[in-house]
Amino acid sequence: MRVFSHSGHDYGVLFSRWEALASRAGLKFSIFCEEGGFPVIAIENDQALAGESDGVYLSAGVHGDECAPVWGLLHWAESDPVILRTRPVVIFPCLNPHGLVGNTRCDHRGLDLNRCFENLGCPLVKAWTAFLEGRRFALSLNLHEDYDAGGIYLYELSRDESRGDELLSACEDIIPREMAGTVDGSDFHRGLLTRSGDLERVVEEDLGGGYPEAILLFLRYCRNSYTFETPSEQDLPCRVHAHERFIAAALREIGAK
Repeated sequence: MRVFSHSGHDYGVLFSRWEALASRAGLKFSIFCEEGGFPVIAIENDQALAGESDGVYLSAGVHGDECAPVWGLLHWAESDPVILRTRPVVIFPCLNPHGLVGNTRCDHRGLDLNRCFENLGCPLVKAWTAFLEGRRFALSLNLHEDYDAGGIYLYELSRDESRGDELLSACEDIIPREMAGTVDGSDFHRGLLTRSGDLERVVEEDLGGGYPEAILLFLRYCRNSYTFETPSEQDLPCRVHAHERFIAAALREIGAK
């Protein structure tokens, strides 16, 4: 397990390492918008740039006080996974750099971005929507953390047979599952909540009308969408390792390492 020589909230280090990774791996590194004085970056491989569909979308850092996902995503990509050369991949390494640096959930406007993904009045969402125009994905992975959780858990939005239990099993030797029957107001079974429909009602009745990234991706851009959560009060290297393991396991489920 890796030892950190920098703060988990050091966006400068994160930015530099993604820039270096893109250069050596032949990936496109672009700044698709600026928010709160920070550049927000996107990474694409050749297949994504060519407009191929049936790929993978990965993102982290929507909530700035959830730092393990951004490093787990980076460490996975730095391992030189085969999928970066064989299937369309789009990566948003940190959608809320201002929040990451400030260790705050919200962006510089005080917005919870994960309740804004239908709001084109938000400049980041407008740029994100334009970036994704015409794209379709087999899978999206949205990486998060939960201050109140005691273990890992997974929101699975799926049009296919559920794979959530297998994905949690792949990670629970690092951090055990969340075993509470209710998580953030929703009913879970052994760390898993699976849905395939009724999402507009969930947004209106449970989320105050604001669309999370994962739900909007599922409705408009991808076949299946997973939101993975680690308990943010546990050891940082363990949480980072759990995210790295989850990504690898999820991509094995669609036949790509």
